[in-house]
Amino acid sequence: MAHESLMKHQNLYDMKKLILSLLFGALALPSVAQLMTAQQENKDTTINVVAFFCKNDTLTYQYQDLRAKVKDNDTIVERQMLSTFQLIVRDSTATSYEIECIPLETKVDFGKDTLMTHIMQSLVEATGDINTIITTDEYGRIEHIKNWKEIKDFSRKMIKSFLDSLYSCRPQLNEALPRARFESQMTLQFADEKAYIENSADLKLLFSLHGNSFAIGKTESDDTDAHGWPEQTTVVCGYDKSSEEYGFEDDYFISGRTVTTIPKEDLKETIGNYINLTLSDEYAGKVNDEIKKQELEDATVTDVEQYSYFYNGWPSEMEHLKQIEIMGTKIIDYKNAIWTSRVWGIYGNQGESSPTDI
Repeated sequence: MAHESLMKHQNLYDMKKLILSLLFGALALPSVAQLMTAQQENKDTTINVVAFFCKNDTLTYQYQDLRAKVKDNDTIVERQMLSTFQLIVRDSTATSYEIECIPLETKVDFGKDTLMTHIMQSLVEATGDINTIITTDEYGRIEHIKNWKEIKDFSRKMIKSFLDSLYSCRPQLNEALPRARFESQMTLQFADEKAYIENSADLKLLFSLHGNSFAIGKTESDDTDAHGWPEQTTVVCGYDKSSEEYGFEDDYFISGRTVTTIPKEDLKETIGNYINLTLSDEYAGKVNDEIKKQELEDATVTDVEQYSYFYNGWPSEMEHLKQIEIMGTKIIDYKNAIWTSRVWGIYGNQGESSPTDI
């Protein structure tokens, strides 16, 4: 009986972590994107994020995805993924680009959760990976996944392998987080091309602003978001060399900071909705009862974004930090992508590429 009681307390602890994670996903608020405008002709007042890519352009990026928790001034890294991938322009027309994304190396680390680290790293090594071929419009906005059928089949195979390993090692998890529900939510992320693109954090970080225009200088907005929550946004945009050694005079940057306040009255409802969607009915009821007893304060969501582009629209370094402060705990999600090598052709000459530098 003591063992069963201990297991239930452990499950409840895991659920609290899960709730925070789900809440984090629920509050994926836009920031810089809110101040985008239509493409403009006047280069003196606006910057257009446009792809001027060439066939055979090749760039290699290092990508980092990190989740950390800060409480009582102690920072705990809960998970971290480091990957290296290459982007190659396979085709270029007047109205589109075809780009192949080739994974080179991936390492995962779930900190103290050595079991999860082992499961994820073993999956990466055992199943290998798959190249993604995207097509964009003339501005560089992702429109389609050319090999979508192959991607979808591979993704579902990965989800099944992951859940098989997770629930065989932690069968008690099924009491709180029914596998069928969890699997359904994960599968929805790959339901169609649009959902896949939205959930591909690395590609989204690199290409989400292409096809949009930003006013040069500092722009501030004090408004409400789609939920009616108050938020303040500041965006700064201008021309600057992406780096002193490897940058160019016409490189440009877009940086932004958004602070959103979520009233405590809405907080319980938001958390409750995600609990009911994810957890078993028994555990959802218990956790909802506990939340109702809590004296919550307003939550604050802070987004800090820094996007740096080369003059031809290729991303140089992209960063997005999201912080949610709730119940005395800060949850931080940090994503970063930076180029490590490049071979470019000469735009306008769609014959054989002549590398500008490597």
